[in-house]
Amino acid sequence: MTIGWSHTPCSPLAARHVMANLPLSNILQRRVRSLISILAVALGITMLLILIGMAKGTVNDTARRIENIGADILVQRADSSVFLGLKSGVIPIKLQEKIQAVPGVKAVTPVITWTASIQGSINLVYGIQPESFNQVGNHLEILKGRMVQQGEEIVVDSRLAEAHHLDVGSTLDLLGTSYTIVGISKAGVGARIFMPLETLQKAMDEEGRVSLFFVKAESLSQIKQVANEIEQQVKGLKAYILETFVETMMENIVGLNELLMGITSATLFISFLVILLAMYTTILERTREIGILKAMGASKGFIMGNIILESVLLCVAGVLVGYGLAFAAKKIIQTFYPLLNIEITLSWILISGLVGTLGGLLGSFYPAFRAVKLDPIVALRYE
Repeated sequence: MTIGWSHTPCSPLAARHVMANLPLSNILQRRVRSLISILAVALGITMLLILIGMAKGTVNDTARRIENIGADILVQRADSSVFLGLKSGVIPIKLQEKIQAVPGVKAVTPVITWTASIQGSINLVYGIQPESFNQVGNHLEILKGRMVQQGEEIVVDSRLAEAHHLDVGSTLDLLGTSYTIVGISKAGVGARIFMPLETLQKAMDEEGRVSLFFVKAESLSQIKQVANEIEQQVKGLKAYILETFVETMMENIVGLNELLMGITSATLFISFLVILLAMYTTILERTREIGILKAMGASKGFIMGNIILESVLLCVAGVLVGYGLAFAAKKIIQTFYPLLNIEITLSWILISGLVGTLGGLLGSFYPAFRAVKLDPIVALRYE
């Protein structure tokens, strides 16, 4: 007599034991198929965690560096993107005086932004007025050397310096000009590269124009009121309160939420297809064995439950392997691209696990339904 998925003769006691462990036994007996299914689910999980981690890591890093400047309000043109690295000089610098005159404003500093490609990595550049820049928030901490003063001088943050082996006295070619590094700043504040405002304006042919203003209010209780006053008194400008800037950026970047939804849906679909194909071929292979189970009195619920449980076990294994691959991939990517931010958060770990398991669960329904519909007589004749 044969029992369940096995063709090995066994005793009634052993038969009950085997039937109780059919899902796990079947996974172990068909190792190649199981391994391919697990890896396919794992790749979907890895893709989801890495791609979403890169998108959210880049946005969050930009927003946090802006928040870490210590200003209370960021002022841009009303129609500008909040993703500052994509904008250059769009506001007349003379508006600085109007903003400074708004009641409750303690300090204002203009900034012009630009993105520079250095050995394949994209880095945000700020043209600043050092004195007023430090007045609006936390002082830009210089770890080595000094702050920029004038001319072709730049300060780079410690992370950029470490990634490209730069030091005080080194030179960096940007916009066709060789700039001398005069200082190394603490990473995580504003941009990766700082240079005098007039120097960057001239290099970009944007004299008299800036990208944004950072504003410091006289007190925390006045921030919201000051932001509203700026928008009312200086037409065409939009004032963002920086305390909630991460959420503001996430909500306003066009296409980001759609990208996240697309990646999540692709992972769900991959898990669904993989498990559907794996379990469907399994049912075809086991047609005769299912007939034997039915002839022994196995209920439809027992057969369907075992097929679904086997699918869930494959998906859970794939999810766990995917977690490991994602963290390994993150480590490898950041070894070769140290400035790339990849954030694998607990919330997305849980979401990806749920998506991978749900996709597999959905994919098992049709094979399970087909199995319980098999006629035991026809199944026993199946070769």
